[in-house]
Amino acid sequence: MAKIYTRKEVKRRRVNFQIFAGIYDFLGVVAGIVVIIACAVLLTALISWVIRDGRESFASLWKIFQDALIIPQ
Repeated sequence: MAKIYTRKEVKRRRVNFQIFAGIYDFLGVVAGIVVIIACAVLLTALISWVIRDGRESFASLWKIFQDALIIPQ
């Protein structure tokens, strides 16, 4: 048999649900901000790694190119 709730109980349950929904929304926003910050940090690290690796790679390629052009005596 279904339980019968009074108007006061229904209002209290609705308020409790709204409070918990608000808390979960807040926690979701905080978690989203943390994920966005983590992604930004990882993207920054990736970009700096690519720049550093590109400099090293092109430096070695430039040295090979110069060695190929210069005729040893």
